[in-house]
Amino acid sequence: MKNWQEEFQLVNLTKLLHSDTETSAAISNGQMIKLTHEVAINAEKYRSLPAWDKAAARAFAVGMTVDKAVVAGQSAARLWGYQTLTVEKTVLCLLPERLRSKSSKHWPSGMRYKDRYLSSRDIREVHGIRVTGAFRTFLDIALDDGVVAAVVTIDSARRQNPSLTREKLMHSAESFPRHRGVKAYRQAIELSIPNSDSAQETRARLILREAKLPEIQSVKVQARFDQSHNKYFLVDFLINEWIIVEIDGRSKYDSPELNEVLMAERDREKFFLNQGYAVLRIDPKQLDLNQDGECEFIGILKNTLQKTPPEHLKQAA
Repeated sequence: MKNWQEEFQLVNLTKLLHSDTETSAAISNGQMIKLTHEVAINAEKYRSLPAWDKAAARAFAVGMTVDKAVVAGQSAARLWGYQTLTVEKTVLCLLPERLRSKSSKHWPSGMRYKDRYLSSRDIREVHGIRVTGAFRTFLDIALDDGVVAAVVTIDSARRQNPSLTREKLMHSAESFPRHRGVKAYRQAIELSIPNSDSAQETRARLILREAKLPEIQSVKVQARFDQSHNKYFLVDFLINEWIIVEIDGRSKYDSPELNEVLMAERDREKFFLNQGYAVLRIDPKQLDLNQDGECEFIGILKNTLQKTPPEHLKQAA
């Protein structure tokens, strides 16, 4: 796990000297803001962070603030460096063993407690804060946020840790025999794969699976295309050997080398189009259900599946 306190230069206000008047003045004039009553951050730096990093800063700040509580759920996954389906607005905390939280009116702003059993073996202390271990984190996400959210995080963990096999994950589920959410956790494990590239790609894969389109004969994830002996492209999905689906993440367009990103993207697309592949570029918003309860991505894919592939690709399909 990163040392998020160093990463974001979080200031523990309880450890400042009484003679330190600069920090108090910075908070008073808005140069610094409090993430919790005990932790502050440079306001300009915080405002410049993407939403997921802001959430990581808040989660670590809560971990620095609480005395006994343990950061859990999507907030814990974020601190471990795993992707999550959404950006949580509040930090989930659990208390160890059979301790129970106080009334919600006494909870610090920006955090929430859940009263559920947390074994000491599922707690990790890293960089001075307490956070749930990976397996317990997956279980809590499955329980609180659902199977899709759990698959997103497990996919991310498996991509980063090749040793995290489905068998090892299933074995971990056996250690939570009486916990709520273990059924959803097992289902998420079954649906997980080791080579998903992003949260939105995972989401699209699950939508494809749920759609059960009879025209789909094969789906390859992170399919590889060799352009030359030392250059190749990976695509998110190759369907029926001739339809390429790319889920467009927004983060790459925030790159300072935007022109290079766009040129490389254009060259890549020309490579596929010149060989007769259909290329579908899907925005994450097109994975959402519209007012009619339909998914635009599936509608676009259905229309493409009605077309006839080029003869040389038809043979491959």
